[in-house]
Amino acid sequence: MSVAHPSGTAKERLRPGAGFSGDGAFSGADLRRLDDAIRDARLASTASASTLLAQVAADGEAVALTEAHCVFDHCAVLLFPRTLTAGLRHLERRGLAPLPTVPSTVVRRRLSTRHGLDPAACQVHITRLRLELPDGRRHAAVEVFLFPRDSGGFDRRIEESEAAHGFEQHTAFVVPRPSPPLLERLVTAWRTEAGLLWEGGGHNPHEGGPQGSTVMYFVREHAWPSPRRRFELHCAGDLRDFTARIAEETEAVDRAYADWRRTAHDGPR
Repeated sequence: MSVAHPSGTAKERLRPGAGFSGDGAFSGADLRRLDDAIRDARLASTASASTLLAQVAADGEAVALTEAHCVFDHCAVLLFPRTLTAGLRHLERRGLAPLPTVPSTVVRRRLSTRHGLDPAACQVHITRLRLELPDGRRHAAVEVFLFPRDSGGFDRRIEESEAAHGFEQHTAFVVPRPSPPLLERLVTAWRTEAGLLWEGGGHNPHEGGPQGSTVMYFVREHAWPSPRRRFELHCAGDLRDFTARIAEETEAVDRAYADWRRTAHDGPR
């Protein structure tokens, strides 16, 4: 599976995260999760759709549509830097060449809902890290959500819960030529063949060009155990008319997250 939009020229100097704990930018747990996300993105960049979506039938429509119409884009992780500036400086020191940050809309809303925060105080920023991938190309293959510890909505209990469960970790595909009929087939196939429940999404006007971008999130149903629990479809443009028509399975999504809390374990999500 190819990787979309290779970019960046800075030479990556990836070192063990523990070597940077002295600057205080990130906790030790954050550094370990960052390293896990980097390793996972490198592996995912060359993996087949059937491997990434497992458990799923290799000869089914979910795999066929994903292989034909989607491109692996990134793995994501939520981190809690001491300050936004300190976090970005740390990433730069590691040679990860973070892209300019943009405000988060969807993750900010999810965190606000999950933890009862005022969205205005939930200051979440998005950056992307350029990696050198196994095929030799460079691509912004890790998405990092940054929720600084000096922001008004931060609480250590939020950090502890999110670090323990990894609710915002996911594997993302870009759909280069999205259309409502194609997306409807993808959503249906992912649901019926991979146990992936539509859990919402949104439009971010700050990403993806003049029309922004639309993200669609899916969580693995509790009856379909897999180390990758969440996925994203990322599409250029404003597709809110389409996403508003997707049927929501609120009870099934709630059960999936309840099971996640009970069985939290290490590994990519």
